[in-house]
Amino acid sequence: MVLKQLSLINFKNFDSKKFELDRKINCFVGNNGIGKTNALDAVYHLAFGKSYFNPIASQNIRHGEDFMVVDGVFEKHEKEEKVVVSIKKGQKKVIKRNGKIYDKLSEHIGFIPLVIISPADRDLIIEGSETRRKFIDGVISQSKATYLHQLISYNKLLSQRNSL
Repeated sequence: MVLKQLSLINFKNFDSKKFELDRKINCFVGNNGIGKTNALDAVYHLAFGKSYFNPIASQNIRHGEDFMVVDGVFEKHEKEEKVVVSIKKGQKKVIKRNGKIYDKLSEHIGFIPLVIISPADRDLIIEGSETRRKFIDGVISQSKATYLHQLISYNKLLSQRNSL
């Protein structure tokens, strides 16, 4: 899978930006605060429908704006695929693949395999096995849809048991 193009509208500090990407290697270089990490977070949005760094979706909308759009064009198995994540204040987030809206986010997980590690992830080493297990569960869930569905069911049952 190759990300060919990334377009951002009202995403974090970007008003409108388009990146044409090379199929081999790409580098984001520049001064602090110009959006290098935000561009990477946009790619994470395309893979998971959410931000890696900010769990509140509406806070990823550029200050003073009402909506944001992250648009990516991928090449997968020699076929062009377009993924769009859009959020409008006060409305539900929408994730589309080739113009079709997903019914459930879990249908999209794994379509764009992605692992991101930041300095904040030092917990993978320092913390206990629960943190590492959660990370590994996330990685495996991308390659095995049945694993993701079983994990969701298990966590739901565990939560219900603990509530009792």
